[in-house]
Amino acid sequence: MKKTNSTSGIFVFSIINLILLITGYFLFWRIFQQIQISTRYYLAVSLIFAATLVCMVLFLRQSFIHINTEVREKIELQNSYLEQLNKTYEGTLKALTYALDFRDHETWGHSARVVAYAIAIGERMGLSREELQQLAWGGFLHDIGKIGVPDAILLKKDRLEPDEWETIKRHPQMGHGIVNQISANLNFSRITSDIVLYHHEHYDGRGYPFGLKEEEIPLPARIFAVADALDAMTSDRPYRPACSMEEAIMEIRSLAGKQFCPWSVKALLEIGLKELKKIQDQVREMGDVVPIRERLVPINLNH
Repeated sequence: MKKTNSTSGIFVFSIINLILLITGYFLFWRIFQQIQISTRYYLAVSLIFAATLVCMVLFLRQSFIHINTEVREKIELQNSYLEQLNKTYEGTLKALTYALDFRDHETWGHSARVVAYAIAIGERMGLSREELQQLAWGGFLHDIGKIGVPDAILLKKDRLEPDEWETIKRHPQMGHGIVNQISANLNFSRITSDIVLYHHEHYDGRGYPFGLKEEEIPLPARIFAVADALDAMTSDRPYRPACSMEEAIMEIRSLAGKQFCPWSVKALLEIGLKELKKIQDQVREMGDVVPIRERLVPINLNH
């Protein structure tokens, strides 16, 4: 209704302006055709041009209001679409991780907790909101390549044989291939795919799949490796019970500069035991990523 009224107002001002301009032009032209012009005639011409000027100002004002309203409505509509797309992205990520969760029942809970830890570390290290968002997407998908690992290996309760371990070590590359297939539609950045591909690389070069070391490993992957290890240590596994958060932090600290990036470990230590336990309890209690979502913004689609 407001848009219709604004358009009608612009139309009315346009008609009035046109009439006044034609009338003013006609009267002004007659001035050049007459030698003696009365004061009333001059006054009439002046009033018409004054009215024309006022109408033009009102016309411009109404046009500006109309344009401003349209721009605001389009921005609100775009934000609404972005919010819907962001929810769709999260739903897609959940669907992918749930698919793996049917095989390995710790996957979704593990991914949610690791993402929460990684976001906290990333914030400490000064990552932007958009970088944190991409860090989250990479975290949810980091183990998606395990879909390609046979059940006999993935669900084995005993220690893996060397050839079985080699199969497990291929899951980052398989996951990277899956992410690349969907990245065109979901607009994942390189941060996301780097986490999937490099989250098992070690700072000293003894990780897999490529044996990268130090700054050869992208920072988001180095951050995520610390968060991933923290949750792995504090979670029960078929072959060992979970250790305490204190023990896990001490172990990670001892491996700074070896398995883990020292700067990422430093950020983890700065977060502190109390806050890390709070993150762990929140995600476990809610069984979802509400605490994470509240700290992030919708993904930027304008790449």
